[in-house]
Amino acid sequence: MNFFKKLDQNLEEWIMGVLLVGMALILMLQIIMRAFVGQSLTWAEEIARYFYVGSVFLSLGCTIRKNNILRVDLLLQMLPGKLQAVVNVLLDLVNVVLFAYLCWYAVSTVQGVQGSGQTSPALEIPMYLIYWVIPIGFALASLRSLQKVYFDITGKAQGPEADPAEAL
Repeated sequence: MNFFKKLDQNLEEWIMGVLLVGMALILMLQIIMRAFVGQSLTWAEEIARYFYVGSVFLSLGCTIRKNNILRVDLLLQMLPGKLQAVVNVLLDLVNVVLFAYLCWYAVSTVQGVQGSGQTSPALEIPMYLIYWVIPIGFALASLRSLQKVYFDITGKAQGPEADPAEAL
C-alpha cells in the first residue's frame, strides 16, 4: 500500500525527473561532442525535444495533483465559503470533462498520424509513438481532476502531506 501511495503522489514528478535528467545528459553530450570532437550527434536535439514535450504534457496532472494549476480566481474568492466550495467542485468537473474530451480527440489524432506512417527525421521512430504522450497527459490530467473533485467533496486534504491513495 505504501508503494501505491508514493506512486499516486509522485508518478508524474518521477517521470518528469527522469525526462529532465535524460534531456540534460543528452544535451551535455551534444555540447561535448561539438566542442571537443568537432562532430554533432544527429539525434540529440530531436530526443531532447521529445523529452521536453513529454514533460510538458505530464506536468498537467502534476500541477492539478499539487493544486498549483494556474487559474484566475478573483471572483471565486469574493463568494461566501459554501458557494465557493460548490463552484470549486463545478470548475473541477469542467476540467474533468475538458481533459477527457482533449484525451479522446488526441487519441483520434494519434490514430491519424499512425495511418500516415510518418517517422521522425533523425531516429526514424514512428511519430504516433511520440504523439501518445499527448493523450496520456490529458488522461492523467482528467484523472487528477477527478481526484480533486473527490477531495473537495469529502473534505480530505490534498497535497504532499495528504494520503490520496485512500481515495482510490
